[in-house]
Amino acid sequence: MSTSWSEIPTDLLNLILSKLSIRDLICSAAVCSHWSSVVDKVRRSPGDQRPQIPWLVPEEQFLINGKSNNRNNYNFFSLAEGRVYDIPSPSRILKNVVGSSHGWLITVGKASVQLLNPITRVHINLPKFPTVDGRNLEAVKAVLSSDPSSGGDYFVAFVFDCPSMEEEFLFLLNAEDKKWKMITIGDYDYDDDYDYDYEYDDIAFHEGKLYAVLVSVELGEVIVAAYDLIMPDSTPTWTPVVALPDIDVTFYFLCASSEDLLLTRAVTDGPVENYINKLEVWKVDTEKCVVNTMNNLGEYSLFLSAASSLCIDTSSLPDLKSNSIYISIDLYDIGISDNLVYSMEDETYTSLSLPPLSSRKRRRFCKYLGGRWKDIPRYYFLPRTEKRVRPILVWFTPSIALHADPMET
Repeated sequence: MSTSWSEIPTDLLNLILSKLSIRDLICSAAVCSHWSSVVDKVRRSPGDQRPQIPWLVPEEQFLINGKSNNRNNYNFFSLAEGRVYDIPSPSRILKNVVGSSHGWLITVGKASVQLLNPITRVHINLPKFPTVDGRNLEAVKAVLSSDPSSGGDYFVAFVFDCPSMEEEFLFLLNAEDKKWKMITIGDYDYDDDYDYDYEYDDIAFHEGKLYAVLVSVELGEVIVAAYDLIMPDSTPTWTPVVALPDIDVTFYFLCASSEDLLLTRAVTDGPVENYINKLEVWKVDTEKCVVNTMNNLGEYSLFLSAASSLCIDTSSLPDLKSNSIYISIDLYDIGISDNLVYSMEDETYTSLSLPPLSSRKRRRFCKYLGGRWKDIPRYYFLPRTEKRVRPILVWFTPSIALHADPMET
């Protein structure tokens, strides 16, 4: 006796479809009306879907494969399929990507801020850029506390740079807020005549708090600070203080798994084949205020870049290497661009093959200050004759989840 595909029991079909990639899920919706209705059910239960293999999106959208991006499309590279997707922007102007969380891109224009799910084309407009003492700020990095598609409360945290003051500032916004809130670092005063400044290497949400990796060049240390979201203006609770030798050639990344807060250090000094020659991972014990070395990530893998830090469960993703670190580092001014996969098991590096995504109009301009690379200014415009350089890449996990409030679109 033959059975039609359309007659597969709904519960079984729902189980099957929840295991598919975003592309296959979209294709399945076109099979028949029954499958389409089950796909809608899957989309309304994003927690039941398998994790998605991350995509890469350029921070800036100018040239793709050497051609001008004049079709108002965002361009994504699918790591699993090895192909580039062009996805139209829901607005007239392509914005720069400064972060990604929970299937959303966090994008900025000249002064505008927007959350965007490029798959569903849902976008949420946030209040315009804040200022500090009337001075303009530039977005460096941003993260979301949870998926806005769920309809619940969520926070957006931004690191802003003020080029005229040569300082960075941390701002927080609740879903219901109409105005950005600046939260303080909580400086140490080791010298009566000097207040030591800290710079933000990374930020992440974990178990109801916002965490930041702060670096002090003068003190030669890194601090992981916890911020209470209920009282964002209160003095932060300091967790471990870690001594930093060779701080000028070190990058820190902070990301959260379902249970742990992970701190990764990329050391980049020494003559080696790759610019990155050492990667270390610690689990931050936020209760005991210590860090514990991790030599094995188990079924997890980390995806790190200047604009995003993700921790992905690979147990249902055979195309990904578990217990590995996928990392993208770009220092344009000295010609460095490393895109690597590091195996925690055998401590080896392999190159990550990427398409020739490039940007000619803008590049990051780094200046060496006080033993540390700092963006001053954030962007530097090159003449047309200048060599094309690779833009900063952002890791992004696509999501097809339906938004709980269609009025936000």
